[in-house]
Amino acid sequence: MKLIGLLLSPIAFSIGFLAPLLAQVMLAMNTELSMPIAYGTGLAISISFGIVAQSRGSWLWVKDHELGNESDHE
Repeated sequence: MKLIGLLLSPIAFSIGFLAPLLAQVMLAMNTELSMPIAYGTGLAISISFGIVAQSRGSWLWVKDHELGNESDHE
C-alpha cells in the first residue's frame, strides 16, 4: 500500500508527468535550449510545484477552508 501511495504522490506526479511535459513545451516553442537544459529546467519547476502541493495537501492554490465555506462554522 505504501508503494501505491508513493507512486501517486504529488512529487512522483511532478517528476513523471509535469517535468517531461514542461520540457517538451519548451522544446516545441523553440526556446533555443538544448534537450538536457530543457529537461533540467522542467524538472526544477515541476519538483518545486510538487513540493508545494505535497506540503499544502492540494494542487489547487485555494483550499475549501480558505473559501469561507459557511457550513463549517455551524
